[in-house]
Amino acid sequence: MAISTIESNSRKDFIVWRHPNRNIAVGSQILVNESEEALLFENGQLLHILKAGRHLVESGNIPGIDGLIRRSIGNNSPIRLDTWFVSKTVSTDYKWGVQLQAKDTTHQLIVPVGSYGSMLLKIEDPASFFVQVVGKKVSMNKTELKEFLIPNIERSLKDYIADKIKQGKLDIFTIESILEEASASTKRSIEKAFERFGLKLIDFYIQSIEVIGDNPEYLKIKASLADAASLRIRAKAASETQGFYEQERTLDALNKAAEKDSNVAGNLISKGIGGNDFRNQESKGLDGNIKEKLASLKDLYSSGLISVAEYEKKKQDLLGQI
Repeated sequence: MAISTIESNSRKDFIVWRHPNRNIAVGSQILVNESEEALLFENGQLLHILKAGRHLVESGNIPGIDGLIRRSIGNNSPIRLDTWFVSKTVSTDYKWGVQLQAKDTTHQLIVPVGSYGSMLLKIEDPASFFVQVVGKKVSMNKTELKEFLIPNIERSLKDYIADKIKQGKLDIFTIESILEEASASTKRSIEKAFERFGLKLIDFYIQSIEVIGDNPEYLKIKASLADAASLRIRAKAASETQGFYEQERTLDALNKAAEKDSNVAGNLISKGIGGNDFRNQESKGLDGNIKEKLASLKDLYSSGLISVAEYEKKKQDLLGQI
């Protein structure tokens, strides 16, 4: 039988591929690329794993096949071997997406939640991966591996979300805010399972978690919560700026009094107007008061309670006091 060269020539997206030539003549060579390992099987039994390099099929050169070579020479027949090439390149092509049900215990809603992301993987232990994942297939590509792994991701993410909701630390209306923490937790959970398959999970990302669909109850409660939050912001801004406007009115009255009678102005300063003791305020530091007023003024503007023109005028008035 003619001497041949056994090497990987599978498609780019394949991560495991069996060479079609199963009859190898003594003196042939097996070429293994830098990013691969080659597994040699006889009748389903793993004989040896070849690292990167050029391997001659001859006596004493490849452990585990000497007996096959002796039989081949004695019978003048080729060696019957299955040669599997396994890629060990780190790949970023593993994009995933899952859909699960989440129950919100606060509002008693069950809604569909969608999530997607990506992960970086490599085959760390080709023998374990082949036995536990590939099995009787003649090849495996990245899409098939991703479909094999997705149930692990779905289960781990579902457990994480359910646990956080049960602890009262999460609800379906804040579920989009947990990406970083959920990514880290899910990665820790699934990497242990991946190790059993001979895989190394280098990194794992959740890019989105959100409620999907148009559940009317969900949309109604979400709108109500948004309205309540808006009211709280406006109420807080109004409360913080009430004192500021009282002082502004007092200063206006003081300026008018000073224009008419300096003695009246002095009395106003010493006694205070509107319950404000201006001498005490001076002792606390004029700059500090102005900073507080500017901050309150900005909150008022941000809340939509005053216009841009009103905001700019009051700001200039305050800056003019420095």
